[in-house]
Amino acid sequence: MARSIVDIAVAAATKGNASRIVRVNVLAGQLRGIIPAQLIFCFGLMSENTIASGAHLNLEITPLIGRCRKCEEDFPVEDYSYFCPRCQGQDIDIVSGTELRVRDIEAE
Repeated sequence: MARSIVDIAVAAATKGNASRIVRVNVLAGQLRGIIPAQLIFCFGLMSENTIASGAHLNLEITPLIGRCRKCEEDFPVEDYSYFCPRCQGQDIDIVSGTELRVRDIEAE
């Protein structure tokens, strides 16, 4: 995962003629199970000897949000309980919390 983030950031910065990446902002869903300290450490290792070397990885963890198909209520999913708090329905779509993307990069 860290290697992919570095590769995406370096490709975007290179395309924009940047010589150094300062910060990489990543949006990660809660359901991804990311341990922030571990990913930040691995990002540092994977970015060595690239234009991202020394860059700061900023993680924004998004909560797990479900939407009931029956009553269309959006609600935070807690303790992996996929029941609608309004109607107790179990036919749930996940609308947030599974994403993983490089939101943007800061480069010089």
